[in-house]
Amino acid sequence: MEEYFLYCIFALIFLLLLVFLILLAKVVSLGKRFRECMAGSRGSNLEEMLVALHSELRRIKAELAENRREMEYFRKKSDRVIQGLGVVRYNAFWDTGGDLSFSVALLDGQSNGVVISSIYGREETRTYAKPLENGKSKYELSSEEKEAITKAREMLLFAAQGRLSGGG
Repeated sequence: MEEYFLYCIFALIFLLLLVFLILLAKVVSLGKRFRECMAGSRGSNLEEMLVALHSELRRIKAELAENRREMEYFRKKSDRVIQGLGVVRYNAFWDTGGDLSFSVALLDGQSNGVVISSIYGREETRTYAKPLENGKSKYELSSEEKEAITKAREMLLFAAQGRLSGGG
């Protein structure tokens, strides 16, 4: 019985020694990681580093908020910039050669803008500009002008799809 008791004590001592060695290895590892973490601090303590990081984070958050305001401003402005362009060249008269007449539609993000047409003839050339609101004009539009507007609106749609999908 004494022998059994002695073996139990040795087993317990061995087990405690094993646990001690495992814990010692973890403490050494943590010490090493702590020294690596503090190596770049130039003698300052962890609290000073955290205060500096917090200050930097607040500055970055303020910059981000400002950038978001600017992006919203420019997004609203971009709706008023020409984004859609449609060009149609055609031969307005049977007795002239080549497609020297043209219609150009220029549209902003709201389909407002202008359609400009130039009719080329042998004796003279005439140019017309018709304002557009939401892709329509209060003046009568020729089929070529309507086609130019359609092309410009397709470009707007393509650009809008690129913005919605995150593309450029």
